[in-house]
Amino acid sequence: MNQPGPIAQSLMSASLFDTKKPTDLPLRQRVGLEIADLKEATKVIVENHYLHRGRTMGQVAYWITLDGHRCGVFLFALPRLSVNFRGHGPMNLIELARMWLHPEVQGLTIVDSRGVEHTFAVGTAAVGAALRRIRHDWHGKYPHLPLITACVSWADDVHHEGTIYRASNFTEVGKSGGSLHGTSKRKGGGRDQAHSDYIHPKSAFLFDYPKALSEKQLETAQKEWESIRPKRSKKKIEAEALKKLEAESGTSEVPTVIEDQQLSLDVDLTPIEEVAS
Repeated sequence: MNQPGPIAQSLMSASLFDTKKPTDLPLRQRVGLEIADLKEATKVIVENHYLHRGRTMGQVAYWITLDGHRCGVFLFALPRLSVNFRGHGPMNLIELARMWLHPEVQGLTIVDSRGVEHTFAVGTAAVGAALRRIRHDWHGKYPHLPLITACVSWADDVHHEGTIYRASNFTEVGKSGGSLHGTSKRKGGGRDQAHSDYIHPKSAFLFDYPKALSEKQLETAQKEWESIRPKRSKKKIEAEALKKLEAESGTSEVPTVIEDQQLSLDVDLTPIEEVAS
């Protein structure tokens, strides 16, 4: 069992988990989510996730909790797409980009009060909770972006088989990978990075939301995030309005995906990051 690094150990409390204690409380009620500080969550990912790097562009991070104690982390982000994917626009997709679970809560079983042993699937329960919540928090944090209609994730076939996605009602929709992408300059700023894992084949998994959030749910999300939502500059708002106008009039080409610098940092824009609740 690979032990987590010092950053994760300082932020987690795995030694407090009593996963073998007999209980009839459903796992779904024991596993929860907390909004995470993006910088802290990224540090845990870089330290412990097999890719050892975080993500760019808009993101929402969660701590995964078990009985109130942190035991893992999620990073959701805009996918690096500029074309439609399986009927969804690139800005209507959210990507489950990173997931890390403390090794002490992986591959376990639990015995209920009747002495019956069950799989202790913390990861599956956490993914389910995140799928139910992410659209709400994404709209609350980024109300100016299109609404999310599906969640996508890519499983690196070298490292795992995507079992957790299948158990969480994702559908496997294809394969990708096999290219290093080069180091060319991106249209919206920055450069592609030639990470070695890009050559690995990857399985694409998609979770379609059966219905949109209601107007009341959208309004509630915005209110809940009002005090912690990253501020956007007047310059940025005006630029986005101009792009929308150009797209509607067809006067110039408008990118279909907002690149790294447009959602992360700007001289007039507060860095996009989470505020721990």
